[in-house]
Amino acid sequence: MTDNHVHIGQFCETWYEPLEVLGIVTEAGITDVVYSSTTSGKDEVRYKEIEHEIREVTAEYPPDKMEPFFWYIPPYIDEGITIENAFQNLPYGGIKLHPRCHRWNLQDRKHLDCLHTLFGSAQDSGVPILIHTGEDDFEKPAFFEQFIAEYRDVRCILAHCRPVLETIAMFRTYKNVYGDTAFLPEANLQKIIQAGFGERLFLGTDFPITHYFTRGNTETNEPAITLEQQYKKDTAVLQKYEIILAGSTERN
Repeated sequence: MTDNHVHIGQFCETWYEPLEVLGIVTEAGITDVVYSSTTSGKDEVRYKEIEHEIREVTAEYPPDKMEPFFWYIPPYIDEGITIENAFQNLPYGGIKLHPRCHRWNLQDRKHLDCLHTLFGSAQDSGVPILIHTGEDDFEKPAFFEQFIAEYRDVRCILAHCRPVLETIAMFRTYKNVYGDTAFLPEANLQKIIQAGFGERLFLGTDFPITHYFTRGNTETNEPAITLEQQYKKDTAVLQKYEIILAGSTERN
């Protein structure tokens, strides 16, 4: 089984040790993983931190099975961090954009030029771009539409498929748009299937971010759980969704 949406590193105040996270994923029977570093969302992050994390993982796990994505952030523009140098130095298998953690200003010429470079490089190399989506205007599925429309050979994966109706609209308009099931409610999964786009979905969990939001709540007396327990819950959902998607494919 594949988990196409896993994270390592710093998330808010919590450190998720990279090798521990991927060790838990491996022990759960997951054979193929796509991961990126949430340390990229830390204030004043420097790429050397990210590079160190990814290098540590790739030294332990083969990148053809544990595939890192390069989470590109706007501050890298002024740091001179380029897609070409990053891919030359580490075996990245894709690019990630997170417009909630890092706002992209589509009125800023430097941001526009950078995005054209990222999408152009993805098109030339054949790697996908994973894009965080959410409810606010700056992270909705159509936010990067001008690039999705121009670079039709780039597989653009809308993480979380939020909002779901706008995601479905993007599926209808662009054949190069896909989604993933990370933090995707089953009701929204069914809406995507009913619209005829179940085959456009990749299975993913967002682990260990799932743990961060369910690790215990003092107000509701919800008990804390371990990372291993959380991923057991995550993989149960993953397996359920895999069965649902397989069934929808057979019916079609």
